[in-house]
Amino acid sequence: MAFSVDLRKSVMRAIDAGMRPTEAEKVFNVCRSVIYDWKRLRKKTNSLVPKTNYQRGHSHKITDWKKFETFVEKHKCCTSAQMRVEWEKLTGVSMSESPMLRGLNKIGYTSKKKLLVIPKQTKKSVNYTWKKSKI
Repeated sequence: MAFSVDLRKSVMRAIDAGMRPTEAEKVFNVCRSVIYDWKRLRKKTNSLVPKTNYQRGHSHKITDWKKFETFVEKHKCCTSAQMRVEWEKLTGVSMSESPMLRGLNKIGYTSKKKLLVIPKQTKKSVNYTWKKSKI
């Protein structure tokens, strides 16, 4: 949570008037390291306004959700790794498998495993299909 600009200005006025950061910490109930950050910000930008319009969260690789949903409907028999490759071919945006899985979860798809016994072999192969959850 960002502190208000009024509070920032009040703290910096008190510091400029001679109050020590440890005293200001107690009076204004603001951490001393935050006060030092504000001093650096004021020195660098000549302002105490906090940063705006910066990205929140991890890198967002999927931005067009309608396009992604139609893509998933078309490729729902593929694994997430195969979907990732096809998405990169379609959009030109490369991503790892975890953003693909987060995107699938976000639009309500879950991975269902079907174990199939292959005749004359001891191993089981796993086929993935994506199903829309009913939540």
